Amino acid sequence: MFNFSATAQEKESTEIHKTKSSATIGGVKYYLHTVEKGQTLFAIAKFYACSVNNIVIENPEAIDGISPGQILRIPIEKIKQPEVAIDSTHYKLVKIEHGQTLFSISKTYTITIEKLKSINPELKDGLKEGQTIKIPKTKETTTATASLLGKSEKKNPEKVEIKTVEPVKFVSKIEEPKKDTIIKTSFSGEKKDEYNIAFFLPFHADEANSIDIDKLVRGDAQLPNKTAVALPFYEGALMAIDSLKKLKLNAKIFIYDIDDSDSLNIYNILKKPELAAMNLMIGPLYGSSFMAISKFAKDHSIPIVSPFTQVNKILFNNPFVCKVTPSTTLQIEQMAHFVIDTFQTQNIILVNNGGGKENSFISAFKTTSNEDLVKAGHPVTDSVKEAKSLSAVQSMLSATKTNVIILPSNNQSYVTEFIRGLNNSSDKYKIVLFGMHSWLNYDNLDLDYLNSLSLHIPANNFIDYSNIPTQNFIKNYREKYKTEPESYVFQAFDLTYYFIITHCAIKRDKSK
Repeated sequence: MFNFSATAQEKESTEIHKTKSSATIGGVKYYLHTVEKGQTLFAIAKFYACSVNNIVIENPEAIDGISPGQILRIPIEKIKQPEVAIDSTHYKLVKIEHGQTLFSISKTYTITIEKLKSINPELKDGLKEGQTIKIPKTKETTTATASLLGKSEKKNPEKVEIKTVEPVKFVSKIEEPKKDTIIKTSFSGEKKDEYNIAFFLPFHADEANSIDIDKLVRGDAQLPNKTAVALPFYEGALMAIDSLKKLKLNAKIFIYDIDDSDSLNIYNILKKPELAAMNLMIGPLYGSSFMAISKFAKDHSIPIVSPFTQVNKILFNNPFVCKVTPSTTLQIEQMAHFVIDTFQTQNIILVNNGGGKENSFISAFKTTSNEDLVKAGHPVTDSVKEAKSLSAVQSMLSATKTNVIILPSNNQSYVTEFIRGLNNSSDKYKIVLFGMHSWLNYDNLDLDYLNSLSLHIPANNFIDYSNIPTQNFIKNYREKYKTEPESYVFQAFDLTYYFIITHCAIKRDKSK
């Protein structure tokens, strides 16, 4: 939760008038307030009789400040949906988490998107975070959750048991490699007989263990959100460790249940005597807990990996930190490289809606694209065009070239309205739209519009389901955990495999 205090300057902000603009997004009705010069979050929240925290939650970009012209979503009221009795015998209920899409759910539960929509008619309005949908039960899905938790089979289980409650450890003895195995790695440190590898994951074991597993399987109860991330991540890591059996690696694995909300727990873990003897740390997954552990890692010269954090500040002044998720700015720069490489002779238009935080995205795209154009032999005058509004974009559209529109905005209301308006021009002009990864979480984007505008979005990762090794991995995961691998499983496997290989000495060839 965010906390803000009002300064004297904030209290003296300009007069505010209630907006006449409103919209219903994801079942919630909002005022669409356009920020005017001199207005502050405190003053706007006070005028609409809501908290600053609520405004920031609905408008994440506002945490870094607001600017004139920015559109804020101010929640009015939730629209109540009629309750429908759920047949728990044939369906399980699944709560939609951040980052999930219809495609990923269809892969996870081996069901077509068309079938999902027929069972859940509300999906015609898009998928939204926090929504609960029905999934047909199969023998595999009814035992999936119990298998995820490592629960032994019992007729009447009462509790979910997670065996990684206290900082526990187990030893993974890796078998000798085949004689013809030749592995090349970048390891340059001291070779050890045994390596200590620590995982810091938010299992929330006490809370999870209190859940009745029967209710969990029926869909009448849900795991804590972060537990639902930590468990598949941990399974993916175990799959990676298991796949290293062909390498001569002796590893001791330490598991710590850790989260931002418990500073005392973090403090106690940092006092553990074995922690200084780690050779590699993976996690914590989020925020301030990672900063605390990474400082410890720096003090003891231990490599530490951040699986999900995008911000680059965790790298500053700490050579032992590595993060695997690129920052938004880096994604924008890579988008610029792709656009110029693919469309350098076409009509490229960069949309600048004047959003404060998005100015850095605009600058990153312009700088990178112009540098690439110069390298490709184009004169400076061929630089990317810039438009301040939808009407400006429409006036720049070309009837003879592909119109490449770049919209680096995370403002959901603005993006939604822009796409709706731009789609009106798609029957007259050839348009290719480039957007942001965050759009995948928007529940009110019309898929027909996105298809007609040939939407391109940068992605942090990609799972090629046609790849034979990927198919084999999925098969092995199904056999071991009796369910489908989520994206966190793939991420954890790749991350764990790569960093163990690069930070632990292994047998390089048959003569050593």
